[in-house]
Amino acid sequence: MSLSLSHPNYEARTSITKAAYTLLLDYCGSILPNEACGVLARAKERHSIDIILPIRNIHPHPSDSFFFDPEEWTAACFSMEKNRQQLVGFFHSHPNTAAIPSNRDGEGFYFHSGFQYWIISLTDPSAPVVQPYRHQDGVFMPAQLVFA
Repeated sequence: MSLSLSHPNYEARTSITKAAYTLLLDYCGSILPNEACGVLARAKERHSIDIILPIRNIHPHPSDSFFFDPEEWTAACFSMEKNRQQLVGFFHSHPNTAAIPSNRDGEGFYFHSGFQYWIISLTDPSAPVVQPYRHQDGVFMPAQLVFA
């Protein structure tokens, strides 16, 4: 897997509400020193991410890897369906590294070009770095984050 900064299908922007962004950062910070993970969603009538659904990380080495708790992942899917919400993508944090996809980030993920994959770097918890990506044609493509 590689990172491409210029690609014919590069999506320039993705948006999130300030409330959802704050919830995302607060949740990721609360899980330190481990990686946080979860789901990005939106109400079906909205165009911006406005829902953050944390999912417990059950990886045996949670300080540098993540794996969704299957029960919480299933519950999140049912919740989105019940509440007429749309899955936009997934997030996880990097407690000790930059917001750049690692080789491990590509392992075990179901990649679909319609989903976003966000990495939150907490190398400096007082100044987190949030980078959205899309995965298409075998590469992670960064997107610009804007507030709705």
